[in-house]
Amino acid sequence: MVIEWLIFHVPLADQPRFITSDAAVWTPALARNDGFLGKEIWQDVAAPERINLIIRWSTMAHWKAVSPEVLAATDHAFQAAMGVVYPVLQCLAYEVLSGGEAGSLT
Repeated sequence: MVIEWLIFHVPLADQPRFITSDAAVWTPALARNDGFLGKEIWQDVAAPERINLIIRWSTMAHWKAVSPEVLAATDHAFQAAMGVVYPVLQCLAYEVLSGGEAGSLT
């Protein structure tokens, strides 16, 4: 499994709308792609205005197979829903090596 980790700076007052708009726009668009496993939104406890989107993909190939056109159209729809642009501060990629059981590798 591969983790796509996106970090945004979103003022606290805008976070409920950001989360709702993300669920309405981005999640369904990503879910239409093979290899999409799910997504969570985390708030940084030390910096509450930092929102982390944790997106799980079966493989890096599945993640990278999402077309630029789909990404651009979805981003445009999300920005229209928000009325403001929140640029990605950081995009990270992680490969899961352990499934959570002590000593096991997946």
